[in-house]
Amino acid sequence: MQSQQPEFTAPTPAASPTPEPPLAQPLPAPLEAEPARTPFVPDPSLDGLPDRAVEPFAPPSDAWRRVSPKLTAVKRITSSIWLAILFIPASVAIWFLVPPEEPVRWVAIAWLALGLAWWLWLFFRSRRYVAALGWARREKDLCVVSGLMFRRLEVIPFGRMQVAKVSSGPLMQAFGLSTVELVTAGASATVPGLPSDEAKALRDLIIELSDAEGSGL
Repeated sequence: MQSQQPEFTAPTPAASPTPEPPLAQPLPAPLEAEPARTPFVPDPSLDGLPDRAVEPFAPPSDAWRRVSPKLTAVKRITSSIWLAILFIPASVAIWFLVPPEEPVRWVAIAWLALGLAWWLWLFFRSRRYVAALGWARREKDLCVVSGLMFRRLEVIPFGRMQVAKVSSGPLMQAFGLSTVELVTAGASATVPGLPSDEAKALRDLIIELSDAEGSGL
């Protein structure tokens, strides 16, 4: 009896590994659109000539503007603080340190009365002083007018401008105001009490016009 040979079985080919899908690449973050800038619109209530702006202290211009009336409150608060520091402690010290029989003691009352009179004068003068402040931009220069008893007009050519500064103290910031200071080769001028947005716009405009005139601000 012949032995049966085992049938030959072809080896089964190994299954090829299923290729893994490529890792998903992270999508780039969408670029954030820059917020649209709202164009600056000057306050129309500040248009017009300041008080007592007549020739020769107001050259012809169609762009005269006044400063913010909020500057009146800033000046009143500032003068009140400084006069209180100057007059009240000295009056109290004289009144309590000098013996009652000394006539010098009444200097405290006189000193305090002087401080009160000075405060009243500055309080009512502040509104008129602020109303007399103004500025105007012309084609080649900037005009700034100020003062009551002593009027002053400064005309600053854009071609001579060297420095344009914007400043604002704590009290001015509380009222939303700033001061623009302009410096030339031989003089300087200040425009106080501008709304902060207008002060920034004026600064940028001065830099643009100064560059156009070749001063290289």
